[in-house]
Amino acid sequence: MSEEQIIVNVYGANWCSDCRRTKKYLGEQRIHYGWFDIEKPDAEGKKALQFVYDTNETIFGTKKRKIPAVEVIKDGERKLFVEPSNFELADFLGLAQRAKKSFYNTVIIGAGPAGLTAAIYLARDGYDVLVIEQSTVGGQAFITNRLDNFPGFPEGITGAEFAENVKKQAERFGVEILSPQKVLNVGTCHPNASFDECQYKVAKTESQEFTCSAVLVATGSNYRQLVVPGSDALLGVSIHYCATCDGFFYKNKKIFVIGGGNSAFEESLFLKEKFADHVTILVRGNEPRASPVLQEKVRDRSGIEVWANSEVVELLGEDSLEAVRVKHTETGEVKDYHPDGIFVFVGLSPNTKFLKGVDLDSQGFITTSQQQSSVQGIFAAGDCRFGSVKQAVAAAGEGAAGAIAIREYLSNS
Repeated sequence: MSEEQIIVNVYGANWCSDCRRTKKYLGEQRIHYGWFDIEKPDAEGKKALQFVYDTNETIFGTKKRKIPAVEVIKDGERKLFVEPSNFELADFLGLAQRAKKSFYNTVIIGAGPAGLTAAIYLARDGYDVLVIEQSTVGGQAFITNRLDNFPGFPEGITGAEFAENVKKQAERFGVEILSPQKVLNVGTCHPNASFDECQYKVAKTESQEFTCSAVLVATGSNYRQLVVPGSDALLGVSIHYCATCDGFFYKNKKIFVIGGGNSAFEESLFLKEKFADHVTILVRGNEPRASPVLQEKVRDRSGIEVWANSEVVELLGEDSLEAVRVKHTETGEVKDYHPDGIFVFVGLSPNTKFLKGVDLDSQGFITTSQQQSSVQGIFAAGDCRFGSVKQAVAAAGEGAAGAIAIREYLSNS
């Protein structure tokens, strides 16, 4: 297929992490693309922004505001995407990647800090390692605006730079990274055998099956969604889960941030600095769980206020947000407020739905003993593991610990 048969146009903003990820992937695949910046203060910028609005409405049926919007024309067939994964683009463009082999000592599912650190440790010890990532190499760290609390970077480092550095380090030791590919399940080498009866594990993706002696699940987690009356209709319209992705649409506007942890406070500072006129943080409990340092930064920043004992109980509006109904639990008062949008950071949900036969806790996190799950040969590390700290540096440490546990398991098998 010649490049002349493919036309790709990407509409977004330079600060948008998903836009950077999409452009990076297309560049790596040597696919030429047009870039249209919605922030340009001219007719071209206005036209690009209108394309984003129109594409969101075409795909979702409502006036959502998500970027990037991507137009792909292949062999005369035109398809529109909003926030496409690398796999979605690869699938339409016919760029499916295949691994070099069908057997590896260890298959690692997830290419975030935990997975890549484990891969580095195991590869340095001489093991064949395949890392399978369904989306973006780097995981949640990739879309983080800036990492300031990871040792070794006195001036901090962007999430994208950090992810690229760790990827290069893993590849230097011979780690094979298969991306984008989604693991559908992890099973045994014989269809009717139980995990206890079969020494080898089989990881199955959309296009291949891989046999291995050990599996490390390092799939991370995503932000838990806000579930209240009215939330479904406004998802992506006025409810958002990514400040760097959707903050642009709230320039000089008032927004609510829901959550009391570090993520909520970090993203509130980012939103106020880059976009919003005023940010109100709604904390359900008596006081925030965010670190004292972050709480002090928020207190010192004009234009941000924190409401404790405040719970969102309903969202009003269909095509756009009309009001947020908040219950002030200390007094019992219920009152309607009128922000322009809502950003939600209320905890994490693990990416473990594909796992069968492995013990999980009530929220879906993998329960482990010394990094090993309830199934011998299947290990877990990072945010998907019960009891993990949910920090990039902690995930990297868990990846190292997981690799050491796997090394011991393989040497005794």
